[in-house]
Amino acid sequence: MLYVRAILAEFKGTLAILATAVVIGTVLHAITPQPSLGGRRPSMGVSAYAAWMALFAQPTYSPPIPAHLMVLYAVYPVLGFILVGQGVVRLSLLMISRRRGEREWMLVMASTYRDHVVLCGLGHLGFRVLEQLVAGGTPVVVLERSKANPFVAQAKAMDVPVLIRDMKEDQALIDAGIEHATTVIICSNDDVSNLEVAIDSRRMNPKVRIVMRLFDQQLASKIAGALTVDAAFSSSSLAAPVVAAMALHAKVLSSLMIGGDTYVAAEVAVEAGSTLVGKPCGAVEREFNVRVLALLSAGGGAPLRDLSSERPLAAGDTLVVHVAADALSAIAAAGCRVS
Repeated sequence: MLYVRAILAEFKGTLAILATAVVIGTVLHAITPQPSLGGRRPSMGVSAYAAWMALFAQPTYSPPIPAHLMVLYAVYPVLGFILVGQGVVRLSLLMISRRRGEREWMLVMASTYRDHVVLCGLGHLGFRVLEQLVAGGTPVVVLERSKANPFVAQAKAMDVPVLIRDMKEDQALIDAGIEHATTVIICSNDDVSNLEVAIDSRRMNPKVRIVMRLFDQQLASKIAGALTVDAAFSSSSLAAPVVAAMALHAKVLSSLMIGGDTYVAAEVAVEAGSTLVGKPCGAVEREFNVRVLALLSAGGGAPLRDLSSERPLAAGDTLVVHVAADALSAIAAAGCRVS
């Protein structure tokens, strides 16, 4: 269905001219009495057929023919040759462009998108974001400056329109459908460029949600509050808890921003001899200022979600906790064996 919409959008001008020509030809035939019909006027259906055939140099009626129809029969074959011939050539080129994933088809596809996400920057972070959006069924149009980017081919293989354009150009955002987008995610490596695109996006679509990457988390927090940016994040800040967890026998499941601070959901292993052994979940929550979401028992089985009991933690258990990123290391360290 999306392909049909794309084709109709690309040929709307040609189809409009063709329809106008058929309507005019239909009216001229319908108001003209025909000797072959005993001097009666033809029906609208017959008139429409006669107008259509005139475009292919196939006049329906034999002489004598009124002057205005003679002019029509002289002009319409030329018009039909131009419209139909041009349409066939353009359609052929467009199908070749689609098969090769070339610029023309990408533009046509992007023009059909509504209520989508515009993703600016297809680096490592951008591609991971794209994978999550596509997995969730969210329509996405990508803006990427470098054609040599290895992620471009992978994105096209996912049937995502990728426009090889500089995201700082107004026309690039327009071609990506910024006016009809619900969200723009800006995640290139250039903070200044990201900020410029955020401002341009807000100017072009005051209702669009803006999510912007900045390397400096402190600057990101200030900009989010001052420039009506919905969310500004530092990828290094979000990644730091994951890296720290790798060294502390914890596994970060997800991270998110709440009130400008980074929080994570993480699995914390309880090792034999650690200070967590023997403590109930409630005591762990109070001591480390965390929220225990689930308990994976050392004996296996389904996760325990009713944590109201005072069951003591045992070696081999795994806690699933929600905790501020800067407090993760404390509980993760507490789960390690005391040497």
